[in-house]
Amino acid sequence: MLIIPAEHPLDWKRPPVITLLLILLNTLIYFGYQGGDQAREETAVRTYLDGGLLNRERALFTEDFSQRRELDRDEREYLDGMRRQDLAALILHDLEFEHGLHQRAEYRADNAWQAARQQAEAARDQISSMRFGFIPARFTVEGLFGAMFLHGSFDHLLGNMLFLFIFGFALEIALGRAVYLGLYLLSGVASHLLWWAVDPVWVSGVGASGAISGLMGMYLGVYGLRKINFFYWLGPLFGYFKAPALWILPVWMGKELYGLLLAEGNTNYYAHLGGLGAGFLAVWLPRLGGRLKVDEAYLHKEDPDAPFKRELAALDQLLSQFALDQAASRGPDLLARYPGRPALLERLYAVARGRQDKALLSGVLKQLFALPEHSESLVLLRRIADDSGEMEQRLLQHPAVQLHLLSPLIRAGEGQRALGAWRRLSRSPQLPSQFPALTLQLARQLGQRQDLSGVSELSRFLRQAFPEAEQTQQLALYQQHLAR
Repeated sequence: MLIIPAEHPLDWKRPPVITLLLILLNTLIYFGYQGGDQAREETAVRTYLDGGLLNRERALFTEDFSQRRELDRDEREYLDGMRRQDLAALILHDLEFEHGLHQRAEYRADNAWQAARQQAEAARDQISSMRFGFIPARFTVEGLFGAMFLHGSFDHLLGNMLFLFIFGFALEIALGRAVYLGLYLLSGVASHLLWWAVDPVWVSGVGASGAISGLMGMYLGVYGLRKINFFYWLGPLFGYFKAPALWILPVWMGKELYGLLLAEGNTNYYAHLGGLGAGFLAVWLPRLGGRLKVDEAYLHKEDPDAPFKRELAALDQLLSQFALDQAASRGPDLLARYPGRPALLERLYAVARGRQDKALLSGVLKQLFALPEHSESLVLLRRIADDSGEMEQRLLQHPAVQLHLLSPLIRAGEGQRALGAWRRLSRSPQLPSQFPALTLQLARQLGQRQDLSGVSELSRFLRQAFPEAEQTQQLALYQQHLAR
């Protein structure tokens, strides 16, 4: 049975940075650090065997293991017939046997046995699941935090990272990155603490599933009784349904309790229950008391750009009524509150151009030239380049404006428009230092389009204005190449 929320689509305009970093960290740890576990295991087994420990402990372990596991005759025969390396690994990982061995009088009395054992255990404790796994009967802070970043297999990692992404991307936006990360870690710790308190076994547990169960609980706590969409998969049946988020909590808790009481396998249901409960309470209770800030606009699927769209519609209304004075007076405030919006810049540019409003035009151009080059800004750049050719547009013909136009027009492949900007800039009494380099770039672009007259014009100018410049010589050679 699978029930997961399907309330929000992924919005890459607000990327889940912390979630992606957690996924990356878990993946790097698995492949970068845990990838060395096989070599560590082999070293530990070799140390155990070289110390002569198998001969000392085999009979003790067989008897102890058989009683604890209630092995039948065939199982005991299988245990007796195991390869030395496999049996040594089994003994080394049996921490309950190890704990009992340390209490035995004959062990305490044999210094050589203790020294060999300590050496083998030290080698074994370099294995990731032993060093940073959480062992309830051997509580350590390293295990309490470290276990949630380790995984037992690639499938274990893949499944956990998939659910981390499904629950994480929405919660990161709703709760904010800092709170989200803090509650994620809190859930992971709580999942281990419940296991430690209820079932202090000598078993090493690893995996992010406790923290991810916490995300599941947080999700329900964030939405409370609000109806949200869920995806379900039950055998051959699958689909979507809508229900109050809290109604799913007993379903998820019941599934974990069923697994705890009746299911077999290595799944740590205590960790799931601890994380699920901690995550839910950590969000639900503060939400009830109004002490936890949540992005309500995101939860209600409100358009974050709605205020801007309303302002833009109001501006369009003024323009349609030819209330240009009012539109111009609102321009600076709109530019300050919504900087770098191509749709706003396009409208205010038309107002500033028509009114020859130097202050408004300056504000529009500063924001436009600061934008990264993309299709929306390029449309306005082309328009300004075309308008710059009109005699009455003195403001646009300023050398600083033409210099800011020239470079992006060249990069966009707008050869003819760039040539127009170049000609206007070339008439400036004081040419910028980068002018020869821009001229050479433009000449090469024109040459690719076989505009030989344009290349010739640029070459003549450089020879007159910058006779000693390196670009002048390069352009002369390029012109000769085109003439062949």
